[in-house]
Amino acid sequence: MNAADSAAVTAPAAACGITVIIPARDEASSIGATLAALAAQRDPNGRPLPSDFFDIIVFANNCSDDTAAVVRSIAERVPQIAICVIENTLRPEDAHIGTARKYVMDLAAHRFLAAGKPDGIIASLDSDTLPDQRWIYWIARELQQCDAVAGHVTLAEADCERLLAPVRLLYAREQTYRRVLAEVESLIDPRPEDPQPRHGSFVGASFAISARTYLAAGGLPPLRRLEDVEFSLALRRIDARVRHSPFVRAATSARLDARVDGGFGAFLAELHACAERGESFTVEHPQRSLEDLECRAALRRVWQGQEHSDDPAHVAAIFNLPPEHWRASIDPALPFGTVWERLAQRAECVRKRYAPARAEFAIAALRAAALAAKSHRLDAREEDADERGTLDTG
Repeated sequence: MNAADSAAVTAPAAACGITVIIPARDEASSIGATLAALAAQRDPNGRPLPSDFFDIIVFANNCSDDTAAVVRSIAERVPQIAICVIENTLRPEDAHIGTARKYVMDLAAHRFLAAGKPDGIIASLDSDTLPDQRWIYWIARELQQCDAVAGHVTLAEADCERLLAPVRLLYAREQTYRRVLAEVESLIDPRPEDPQPRHGSFVGASFAISARTYLAAGGLPPLRRLEDVEFSLALRRIDARVRHSPFVRAATSARLDARVDGGFGAFLAELHACAERGESFTVEHPQRSLEDLECRAALRRVWQGQEHSDDPAHVAAIFNLPPEHWRASIDPALPFGTVWERLAQRAECVRKRYAPARAEFAIAALRAAALAAKSHRLDAREEDADERGTLDTG
């Protein structure tokens, strides 16, 4: 961000608590629908949100089309919403989504701080993604209880219907896998800020975060690919409270040109390739996923000083490290996320290896684990109730 850019963006209105940022490169054909969806935001009763409740900054970078002109035209037609467009040309080595999204998120964060609003919300949206009518409302509501919210992004219905049937099947399977893994996580290592129902993704196309937390996490990393994944890990390192909300909904396009390395287009292209070969796709082996969750939950209890009697042995068995090799690293003064990451990295070279598994196998194994976890919880509650009854009658 340079001085000219920050000067071009006026301070947020007094009542403005949310800035929607949209990086856009040659998106003249899609940005209009995205902005129209934002202009149509409503509250739960169907009433339009106050005109100064949020504003929008579009970063038109390295464009060879009329993206900026389209944004300006829409801004003139909906003057009730503050829409600003910044045009800039990034250097060839920086002309990718990681730098572009960071550029405009940094600007929005510092803009809120300059206005004395460290809890102002930065909401990230992609230019080919359509937010649900209550996207803004649910972002504001969820962030009353957390530091960041990951929205649930799915394929636009019309785009999904145009996919070949085998590709639709694989896409539905991937959605099921993420949903079941998220459920197992909430059962084994539950977080109070992220209860069920929840999903299991954190993507740049739809997430929101307070300016304070964004800067505390070091800002978005300017990576060519998977910048959103790396940023979610940075949030975990500082124990940011992240809500994976099923209510912050958005629909994205099914284009296959893979503008982003490792992005959604590349993912869909991979599903097409699998369908052509008549194959499924692979995911992390479910045993590895379950071991990670169980070990993380046990280490969290140790870090909190609330360990169960079998936690040290359980961690030692999974990490393949005796307790004396990792206990000294459990520093309660550090965020748990930092402790967990360091210990997991130390143990990686000696842990058991698992080959990737077919998605359908992983789904079945994780469903079984979810049922077992629910049964264990029920048994524990019944035992607790029996003990209370004995004490009451004793």
